[in-house]
Amino acid sequence: MSQIIGLAGFSGSGKSSSLKTLDPTTTFIISCTPKQLAIPGFRKHYSKFTIKEDKLTGNWFFTNKFDKVNIMTKIVSQKMPHIKVLVIDDVNYLLSDEMFSKALEKGYEKFTVLAKNYYDFVLNCMTLRDDLTVVFISHLINAGTDIEPEYRLFTSGKMLSNQVNIDGLFNYILYAEKIESADGESLEFKFRTTPGPHDTCRSTAGCFQDKYIEPDMKYVIDTINTFENND
Repeated sequence: MSQIIGLAGFSGSGKSSSLKTLDPTTTFIISCTPKQLAIPGFRKHYSKFTIKEDKLTGNWFFTNKFDKVNIMTKIVSQKMPHIKVLVIDDVNYLLSDEMFSKALEKGYEKFTVLAKNYYDFVLNCMTLRDDLTVVFISHLINAGTDIEPEYRLFTSGKMLSNQVNIDGLFNYILYAEKIESADGESLEFKFRTTPGPHDTCRSTAGCFQDKYIEPDMKYVIDTINTFENND
């Protein structure tokens, strides 16, 4: 079974930029929006995926459709053994696209279908090649109130959250955060590894020694792999 890692945060919190430490020769990125990622040398190191005469080239692919992203994950798992890290960037836009496509449909069935598609997608990513790590990058949503917040992975609203607990499928969900200095003059970008009172941030006990770590996805993956493969 493949390893899945969640990385969640609000816009501008350093989620995508943390991918800059990954080796592009062993990394494949599926973007759910067509925008260029905030990685130095992105255009140089990540080229569009193509299939020509049964030859697979490239390590970047754009889609915001569940069926296409499921096909692409299987291609990476089965046909590209050199890829060790598969990133699904802005996964919440898979949900947004389907919500908009069903906007005029009446009734609650569409929320059940959407929940099942997302649930099946995560399960699919958990059953890929054993040596493959899948990183889900998602925005956060407050499923509670301003007084009693309840932060979790973006799920297009409470109705979808009531259908399925996506966060519960992950052993690791790191939160990307901007931390203001005491004097208010500067910001630091960090990953939080342990839960707060009103969120779903989590990691297996003993894996990370510090509550806050540098926003370095290679370090995150290496730390988890070392922790889980050692006796």
